[in-house]
Amino acid sequence: MKKLLAPGLLLLASIIWGFAFPAQKMVESVPPMAVIALRSVIATLFLFPMVFVFDRVQKNERRFVSRRGLDFTRHELVGGGLLGVIYGIASGVQQMGLTEGTDGGKGAFISALYVVIVPLIGLFLGRRPRPLVWGSIGLAVVGFYLLCIKGDFTMTTGDLLILLCALIFAFHILTVDHFSPRCDGVRMSLVQFFVSSIVMTILSLIFEGPLDFSLVAPCILPLLYLGIGSSGVAYTLQIIGQKDTPPAVASILLSLESVFGVVGSVLLLGERMTLREGIGSLVVFSAVVLAQLPQKQKASALDK
Repeated sequence: MKKLLAPGLLLLASIIWGFAFPAQKMVESVPPMAVIALRSVIATLFLFPMVFVFDRVQKNERRFVSRRGLDFTRHELVGGGLLGVIYGIASGVQQMGLTEGTDGGKGAFISALYVVIVPLIGLFLGRRPRPLVWGSIGLAVVGFYLLCIKGDFTMTTGDLLILLCALIFAFHILTVDHFSPRCDGVRMSLVQFFVSSIVMTILSLIFEGPLDFSLVAPCILPLLYLGIGSSGVAYTLQIIGQKDTPPAVASILLSLESVFGVVGSVLLLGERMTLREGIGSLVVFSAVVLAQLPQKQKASALDK
């Protein structure tokens, strides 16, 4: 059951992230680092009561605060803290790349390259993906190229920044893979966004100055979606889903956000999907199906 539930949670996360692309376009009037800080604050406020709710549902006898202090394990605090810093920096670098002039579709393709970076880093950690996974990675890269790249492919400063973002997000996936089996997903996600809100607020004040809240009011609905849905819900689903999913397979499932981003833009912004984008989406979906096919032989301890 867990083997079916975990990929389903990751797929749901990718759908939520995909539909966040139109929401991000709706908040372009707010400085980029301030957007990340605001969505992190909203996610923190959303996840705080969720800790109490999930404790009651799971009947795990945990409390937010016990006689010894905060009822958070060392792995939840350390793992969540690391994820908060990684998430904040990766999102900030991505926004910087986009402000340097990188095309949105091109940026989506470069960002999705973490689907290749995750298993490559995993090789140095002794994790060897199955041959089917390598095949699905190749298909995914082809699909993302068809889906996202409209013109020529030349590297600019903005492109290099987004490539750095993909590398950082690959470490985010591997960090989740390392800590999630030892943690309560909601607690670690709460710590992640609490730390991210502090980091990004500081960076926003340094590089963007005090926030003009008159810019925020017209964007409150998309900001709530970004904070509650894309951050609070989706990243928590990622942490929970990755407990039972190898990181290379998880990266392919999560990278579907680019496909759902196109779907969301068609439905919410009135954009049209071209034949090329449709073929690219089908290729990426084929890559995900290929990665989920059962293997003939029992996996070794290194397959995860």
